[in-house]
Amino acid sequence: MSAKIFAATFAFCLLYTAFSEGVYKIKKSSALRCQCLTTHSAFIPPRLYKSVELIPSGPHCKNLEVIITIKSGERVCVDPSQRWVERIIKSILESNKNEEPVTQTDR
Repeated sequence: MSAKIFAATFAFCLLYTAFSEGVYKIKKSSALRCQCLTTHSAFIPPRLYKSVELIPSGPHCKNLEVIITIKSGERVCVDPSQRWVERIIKSILESNKNEEPVTQTDR
């Protein structure tokens, strides 16, 4: 009787492990695709910005993606070809260029 319980418990553990690993892979792979399915071109006033995220094109997505998180928490994908978005991109790139690179020193 205990051999049947052991076998059933072992089978359950194997199935649980296989299923949970599959769920993890699905979540992980969803990050390897475009974040923006559609983009908005309407101007968003800078006073509403909480943050701006630039995601360069790469193997995950062929498009440059610009995501503005507004103060309400909503994430809005904006069209990077719009003039007002191009200004935001230029501003971010210039501010990053002015920052000094962090170097690690040996102790």
